[in-house]
Amino acid sequence: MKIISLVPGATEILCALGLEDNIYGVSHKCNFPESIKNKEVVLDSTLDFRKLNSLQIDTAINESASSNKSIYLLDIEAINKIEPDFIITQDLCEVCAISSSQIEEILLKLSKKPEIITTSPRSIKEINESILLLADKFKVKDKGIELVNKINGEIKTILSFSKNIIDKPRVFCMDWINPIYSAGHWVPEIVNIAGGTSIKLGGTQNSEKITFEKLLEFAPHFIFIMPCGYDIEQTLNEINLLLENPELNKIPAFNSGQVYIVNANAYFSKGTYRLIEGIKIITRTINQKSFNYEPEPDAILNLQNYIHFESFAG
Repeated sequence: MKIISLVPGATEILCALGLEDNIYGVSHKCNFPESIKNKEVVLDSTLDFRKLNSLQIDTAINESASSNKSIYLLDIEAINKIEPDFIITQDLCEVCAISSSQIEEILLKLSKKPEIITTSPRSIKEINESILLLADKFKVKDKGIELVNKINGEIKTILSFSKNIIDKPRVFCMDWINPIYSAGHWVPEIVNIAGGTSIKLGGTQNSEKITFEKLLEFAPHFIFIMPCGYDIEQTLNEINLLLENPELNKIPAFNSGQVYIVNANAYFSKGTYRLIEGIKIITRTINQKSFNYEPEPDAILNLQNYIHFESFAG
């Protein structure tokens, strides 16, 4: 059985289900576990994200959408050589990965017609459903149930802690720096589980652009900067775009030194089981470390440890 996974979150799930050896092709964004980087990359981007800042990326993506052009390049020749039985894609976000509709068009060029599996989770419940779907499809149902039970058990443990929080802090999760986007999909749910109040009060809407005035109005006690697909190093490379704003001192989180950069690529951006670590990171942070959990060294950075916050204090 040969699988091509074009969705980073699905790739992680497949590996957790013990199916890594069945993966023959991946997207350029599939980077976990480390061994997956040895797989053949059959999907790449026309944009070099490492050389563009967030505004340039946002502009390029909007221009691509308005002209109805994809920012992705699929290696048809490589896929034909692999002769996959299955290709996994998504319909959640055409920025994150090639869509199933685009795949359908490309199928016409393949000598062997694989089955297309689409996973597009927008919530933790739907992530669990994706795990069970893939596990059932690839005949590892028991492993899927075990993984989902582990996720639900972890969430139950966190909720048993956070349910006792009386004054829930306001938490803003920044999905993009320039322009500013409020994180959507499962992120508001993560904040709620952790014991905070999100600027998105429930629901699983897409991430959305917001004005700085809206951010001031929300007056968050905590800010987590998590540009979609970025690790901490990438975010630091353009954090000055945010810090140049002279009105940051009006935001409680900046005045109190409660602004954090997190590894979005690992723990927040993908619809995968590793979101559990993201929930723990936020739970521990907004509860002043009283939640017993120690994040990985590359998981979170207090911006106060990177710059002098005195310049923001009112």
